[in-house]
Amino acid sequence: MKPMNLIKKMWFKSLILLPLLLFLLLVLVAGCAPQAPAPPEPEPEEQVEESQAEWEAVTLYYADDQSERLVEENRSLALEGREPAVAVLEELIEGPDFPAHGRTIPADVKVLGVQINGGIAEADFSEELRSSHWGGSTGEILTVYSIVNTLAELPGVEQVQILIEGETVDTLVGHLELMEPLSPDWGLVAP
Repeated sequence: MKPMNLIKKMWFKSLILLPLLLFLLLVLVAGCAPQAPAPPEPEPEEQVEESQAEWEAVTLYYADDQSERLVEENRSLALEGREPAVAVLEELIEGPDFPAHGRTIPADVKVLGVQINGGIAEADFSEELRSSHWGGSTGEILTVYSIVNTLAELPGVEQVQILIEGETVDTLVGHLELMEPLSPDWGLVAP
């Protein structure tokens, strides 16, 4: 074989081998570089528990478009560290999401607290529940039972005692007796 052909052949092989050697060198260097450990993945159960702890599916009751019956609104409520019963009532006071549904509690009412003992929820409201109420027998019934039915959707609540400024009251606006705890009235809910 001629020396010139031998040189060409060696040159050609080195052109093929040189990039291959550079590639292998890069892979070797990259594999030896220090890497930070990956943070541990949270367990799937922990993720589910967290999301359940932050959100609660609730059913709220508002007036229908004729202000004659109660209608349901289902929501996912962010608890944000609040007591579920208080958070549900505050959401009820915020008013309905659907334009055809009517408010049942005056917007300036404050929830002062809710205590649940022996199946009875004592829901304490600010004086505005009475002083800002628009009146009428149907209006009073819808207000009272929107509160009672909404709280009765919570676990462990069978009856509701409505308080104003920590005291029991005879009535809100003169039509419905409130001295004793009330059971929900599902017959008021539109089908």
